[in-house]
Amino acid sequence: MADPTLTRALPLPGKKTTIQNCLRDARDALFTDFSNGSVKEAFQERYSEIIDDYFSSSLKESKTGQYLFKNRHPFALVAVGGYGRRDLCMYSDIDILVLFGKNIPPNAKSLVEELFYPLWDLGLEVGYGIRSVEDCISLGHTDYKVLTSLMDARFVCGDLPVYLDMTALLKQRVMDRESEKLIRWLQERNAMRMINFGDASHLLEPNLKEGIGGIRDYNHILWMAKALFNAWSLKELAQLGKLSYQESEELTRVVGFISNARNHLHQVSNRKNDRMGFTFQEEIAKRLGYKKYGKTPAVEQFLEDLHSSMESIKILHRSFLYGHAVKRAPRKIQVVLDDIRQGLHLHHDEIAFNSARVILDDPSILMRIFEISAKYNLTLTMDARRFTHEFLTLIDDRFRGSEKIFNSFLYILNGPHAVEVLDQMFDTGFLDTYIPEFGRVRGRVQFDAYHIYPVGRHMLEAVSYLKNISQEKNILLANTFNEIKNKEALLLAALFHDIGKTGKGHSKRGAKIARGILDRVGYPAEATKEIVFLIENHLFLAKTASRRDLNDEKIIIQSARIIGTIERLNSLLLLTWADSKATGPGVWNDWTANLVQELYFKVFHILERGELATPDASHKIDRLKRQVRRLTADTLSLKEFEFYFEAMPQRYKLNTPAAEIVHHIEIVKGLKLRQEKEENPFMFEFRENSLGGYWEVCFVAKDRPGLFSDIAGIMALNSINILSANIYTWQDGTAVDIFYITKPLDEINPEETWCRINRDFGMKVTGRLSL
Repeated sequence: MADPTLTRALPLPGKKTTIQNCLRDARDALFTDFSNGSVKEAFQERYSEIIDDYFSSSLKESKTGQYLFKNRHPFALVAVGGYGRRDLCMYSDIDILVLFGKNIPPNAKSLVEELFYPLWDLGLEVGYGIRSVEDCISLGHTDYKVLTSLMDARFVCGDLPVYLDMTALLKQRVMDRESEKLIRWLQERNAMRMINFGDASHLLEPNLKEGIGGIRDYNHILWMAKALFNAWSLKELAQLGKLSYQESEELTRVVGFISNARNHLHQVSNRKNDRMGFTFQEEIAKRLGYKKYGKTPAVEQFLEDLHSSMESIKILHRSFLYGHAVKRAPRKIQVVLDDIRQGLHLHHDEIAFNSARVILDDPSILMRIFEISAKYNLTLTMDARRFTHEFLTLIDDRFRGSEKIFNSFLYILNGPHAVEVLDQMFDTGFLDTYIPEFGRVRGRVQFDAYHIYPVGRHMLEAVSYLKNISQEKNILLANTFNEIKNKEALLLAALFHDIGKTGKGHSKRGAKIARGILDRVGYPAEATKEIVFLIENHLFLAKTASRRDLNDEKIIIQSARIIGTIERLNSLLLLTWADSKATGPGVWNDWTANLVQELYFKVFHILERGELATPDASHKIDRLKRQVRRLTADTLSLKEFEFYFEAMPQRYKLNTPAAEIVHHIEIVKGLKLRQEKEENPFMFEFRENSLGGYWEVCFVAKDRPGLFSDIAGIMALNSINILSANIYTWQDGTAVDIFYITKPLDEINPEETWCRINRDFGMKVTGRLSL
């Protein structure tokens, strides 16, 4: 993190031509070697050394520098920030501090001109500061951005005692005294990075530096190591037992991979750029040696490895940051002692294993710790997460096939803290190992503009949306969820819905894989059948709604026959919504929502009555016809009656009482009269159902694509929620739509709301209102 108080050099004519040329040649040669693959490791270190050599050589020839030394104004050139860490990427800023022992002499500015302007002439970004040792200590107290930059300070050339004096005082007067404040500041910065850059380990266009899981996480670990343990490397952290040697090696490996990708990103972009955008991904995959494997493109393999690497950094950083954070006063948690007596204990607000021995003696405790975590809303300690990860090899086929252990998993999934605990299972690798079928697609990436998450995170996000559905403004979704009898089946379907995503036909493949998982643990056959159906058909509503004519009664009847039950229809609606929301922003938009809901309502009413395809349906319609004819004998001729009755779809006839049909005929007649005088007329009627606590709205118009969406949009514009709807299209092209909606916000004068809706729709059909 570069020191924000460093000044950016201004362009002036170049000096020190010989040294400048040496720098340019060395830099160009290194960049060329990197581009052709002859430099794969230690690029940042070599580039930092080239810049070090430039400063050392320039200082030797600096007249101002020699003058300052002779006149007892000792100073040192100190690399800070990424340059100080020897982590200088291809187009990174070069941040350097001109550090004086005491007072800053007036001619220090001349030193800057001699040393830094040649770098600007080469097009390099140079940030510099001129400070005394006391200035640095003072700033370190008040500005933690400066402090972390100074914690990375590295002597380049000049007077070494000045540098040593600064680092010693910084440790004694700042780092040793303010480590707790520094950690809290890092936690705050982490939260801001999450807001500004997102979780890079899950995003398909991650920021390799500032995103969660990026290089900045690694920097945080090293800053904490220096502040808390006086450890200046991962190796020292491992020697102190603050990281395992396995974690230290893994962190070194993945940071190297990300840094390599970041340098290629800089070179391909020809500028400082840390966002791995779609535009660059295929080229960088090619540069890194990835090739198509089977049906999996090279770029998807690269992104899978990139996300896996960033996931590793994120997990270690999170454990380190919060595992060593200052503990607050523990909450008063009422824990049943029997739950934690066997091998577990509370540590502040966290749950921990008593020792590694308890895991070796009884591997099932690996699931039980998560079950207790879910029961009492406890997080695992850093050591518990580490133990879980390191003992994953104990999860064998017997463990995976245990019905008792799976019941613990179901307890977690059904509980109120499922999202948090599943995240812990995901982070530790437990979920991948316990359900290896999940692990096989965990990091799989779809190289398109829609999916922002790899498959594993996408499925967890779908579960998260369902678990938090009560927060949704759409009342239909929340009410539908409450009506579902087997929520467990829906949640399992969400968790596994893309588990077959290793190629085309993933829905059928995923259904087969899910059946194997559920059979393995002895899950009930009937419940398994429902879950398999949901997975195999989780795209059915979205595809049908977007690709088929929803005014075609045959499509609706066919959809009802495929789905079969209202429970399945409700589950499919919610799974469609959760899947779309978890895919990325804008996938579940008003247009998609209205199309899917229109299909849902039409199928729902067929399934609700269950009479459309039965032998009794024709007898019922015959009785209805006689009733309607009696009621219209004085207002319709026989020819008119036959015209209207034959135009009505069967579903409408089976769902609508005779008196309502007569009333609708009168509205349709009124519409046809208005059609002779107006363009795009409509009829709109409302009435309150005081017993049901809702309102009924009848809307009649010439049907057209997007009509339902327009009506729903105008309802939403006026803060009206649609609870249910009967959507019908008569054979003459007339739409007769009945909506059951929430009460208007203004219950005293609801007519004003209906007038606004009537006005808004009038403006919409004439093109004066855009939704």
